Amino acid sequence: DAMTTIIIGEKPDSTLRIAEALAEKELKKKTSKYGVDYYEFLRNGKRHIAVAAVGHLFNLKQTKRTQGYPVLDNIGWMPSFKVAKKSSFTERYFRTIEEVAKNGSEYIISTDYDTEGSLIGYNILRFILGKNDAKRMLFSTLTKQDLVKSYENLIPNLDWGNINAGETRHYLDYFYGISTSRALMSAIKKMSKRFAILSAGRVQAPTLVILVDRELEIRNFVSTPYWQLQLTLLSVGKEVIALYEKDKLWDKAEAEKIFKSCKDKPAIVDDV
Repeated sequence: DAMTTIIIGEKPDSTLRIAEALAEKELKKKTSKYGVDYYEFLRNGKRHIAVAAVGHLFNLKQTKRTQGYPVLDNIGWMPSFKVAKKSSFTERYFRTIEEVAKNGSEYIISTDYDTEGSLIGYNILRFILGKNDAKRMLFSTLTKQDLVKSYENLIPNLDWGNINAGETRHYLDYFYGISTSRALMSAIKKMSKRFAILSAGRVQAPTLVILVDRELEIRNFVSTPYWQLQLTLLSVGKEVIALYEKDKLWDKAEAEKIFKSCKDKPAIVDDV
């Protein structure tokens, strides 16, 4: 049908909440041939289809295999199910969007309004649906009134600031991760003649550096002996501790000298 508004949600549960809030009469739950539910309803007399992603449906991958590091090019977006075995479950959602959302007359992205959510929506829009812009829902809660208000005040274009920031972070993570991992493996191979698959990344690597620095500090710590003097007094039947004005004395002879000159002498309170 030429007059169909397609709403793309970030996850199945939030997509159902959006469809329930916007449906004026009955909400039809349908299931794609890939076993994924999507929803059809009328609003303002117009047919709407709400269909869900399941988080990121795309991941970055090298488009051409290269050796060595740093890796700074030949990187591109690919369907997550083609990148990693553990993401194979995302294919059903990918194919469902492809099947039910291809021929919309308008598109509304209703993923989370942040760097990750906006990028999830944009990647679906450009790589599955072949569109380069859409309307945008902005809501902070999934309550009916918030969702209806968001739909009635649609932002006419995508939030490019969030999208660019999200995409930049993914690229930097990828460059950093693949380059530091390869550098690490190459260093291990040179030093130990062993091949090991190791990974490092934007969060892991700096944390590891902090731990290594601290560990070396502990291993290289040399303890130096010092002496302290304290005076125990009895005042009105109570024990009072007074410390010598210099906290640590590094010279034993000096400590002994002060100790001898004070031992068993009367103590005078000079100041309170």
